[in-house]
Amino acid sequence: MSYLRNLRNGDEVYLVGTAHISRKSADEVRNVIRSVRPDTVFLELCDARAAAMRRSMSGKSDEGGIPEPLRQLLSALGAPGDLGEKMLGAGLKTVYNMFRMSGMDPGKEFKVGIEESDRIGARLVLGDRSQELTIRALRDAITLPDILRMITGGGSMQWRDVDPQLVERFKRVDWNDPESAVELLKTREAVRALTGQMRREFPRVASAMLDQRDDHMTDGLLNKCSGRTVAVVGMAHMDGIESRWRDAMGGDGGVTLIS
Repeated sequence: MSYLRNLRNGDEVYLVGTAHISRKSADEVRNVIRSVRPDTVFLELCDARAAAMRRSMSGKSDEGGIPEPLRQLLSALGAPGDLGEKMLGAGLKTVYNMFRMSGMDPGKEFKVGIEESDRIGARLVLGDRSQELTIRALRDAITLPDILRMITGGGSMQWRDVDPQLVERFKRVDWNDPESAVELLKTREAVRALTGQMRREFPRVASAMLDQRDDHMTDGLLNKCSGRTVAVVGMAHMDGIESRWRDAMGGDGGVTLIS
């Protein structure tokens, strides 16, 4: 978590970085909101995804199968529905996990954010850009051969620039148990290593999934949130938002790392 202060007007943002399939992240979001009691809760959701999440919370939607943003991407790439299902069964979980890491598949922490915002009467800001724009950017950035390369390993992880302790942590990960893997790797250093690999192998995908959305969310935090805000975003977005906040404040001011 980090603390962002707007040096121009005194607004405050408690930026909570989460892992989208982590139960502990949801608990952390609940605890931070109840402790801070913000005027505004900012979530890394767009209107469409928030509406789908509210339907899910009321038991009106089916959470099984391919997540809707990924289904849209497969359709945009020209993959028929049955082919998309077969690709997922054959290994497209790699791409699904990429969606989860960057926030395109909402996790429980966002449901908690909505519930807590409603409970305390805080203003809710849906701060992500529309999934249609992100799907369009991904369609322009990625090809089916790219997806196949992701499934088959893409490129090997480059360990030479990674901290040895982090390398050992990666080696201990059981990728067949996604939740425990996420908890083991839920650190800024681990996320940087993973997103760094994405940038090396698929730079245009990283731009669509991370950079462009970091721009959009930072602008929202600066211009749509007032008073005290708790902002809930995927951990992969923390560095980008903090960097853009510093730029907006004119240097290194306005950002304090808490945990």
